[in-house]
Amino acid sequence: MRKWLRRAAATLLSIILLVLVGVYAGAQMRLKHRYDVPLAAFSALMVLPGDEARRRALTFMCSGCHQEAGGVIFEAPGVGRLVAPNLGRVARAYSDDELARLVRHGVKRDGTGVIAMPSSTFAHIADEDVGAIIQWLRALPERPDAQPAQTEWGPLGLVALVAGEVPFEADHIPAVTPPARRPAELGRYLYETTCSHCHDLDTERAVEGAVAPALRIVAPAYAPEDFARLMRTGKALGERELKLMSNIARSDFAHFTDAEIEAIQGYLTAGETASD
Repeated sequence: MRKWLRRAAATLLSIILLVLVGVYAGAQMRLKHRYDVPLAAFSALMVLPGDEARRRALTFMCSGCHQEAGGVIFEAPGVGRLVAPNLGRVARAYSDDELARLVRHGVKRDGTGVIAMPSSTFAHIADEDVGAIIQWLRALPERPDAQPAQTEWGPLGLVALVAGEVPFEADHIPAVTPPARRPAELGRYLYETTCSHCHDLDTERAVEGAVAPALRIVAPAYAPEDFARLMRTGKALGERELKLMSNIARSDFAHFTDAEIEAIQGYLTAGETASD
């Protein structure tokens, strides 16, 4: 009986080890998958003044995640830690072509994909705004990492990678041809390049444990001055703090101009459809 139990225990241990090895190997394959997205020539030598380039870059939510020298986006026991890297250090290793591909396609310098960075939204960004982002990146001072430099995965995170529960932005890039300059329809453009990362126009969407409301339903409830206050301070009607929007507004959307905020609300209240 004891001999049988020892054999059964050894068999079970072998199965567990094989499963663990398989999960680890599968997760590493997913993390090291390389995307066949060729580099396209891109020059960030734009005519925008430095302050304007910085302002535009901040409206695209770069600093909200990356902070001044890296930031932790997500951390949970057993799952791991997802780090937005220190841009002032990392960007120095990239050419303009590589940075443009990273922004628009979610593909890193080595061909692997980014996680969490909203490249599926940034695919719509005009050349002049990609140039502004790169100008801003080039001007960042090189600071020591404020957070651990590397993302780390725990056992539950590895299982999530194998199960396809960790989203790689490069898998979801829309087939769009971005314009060279900002289009005249500025409100729609800014919705597509910023708001649409979390919100749909006509339906609610679950985002990071919160519910992002349908913007065509919410926006008409705000007077222009209240909408501008929401975008700049994160304060919703009734002085409410919102789970995601409030922090994003204060760190990123506060840099929108009055005209940009007016254009966004104008688009959201115009009754158009996303496919117009």
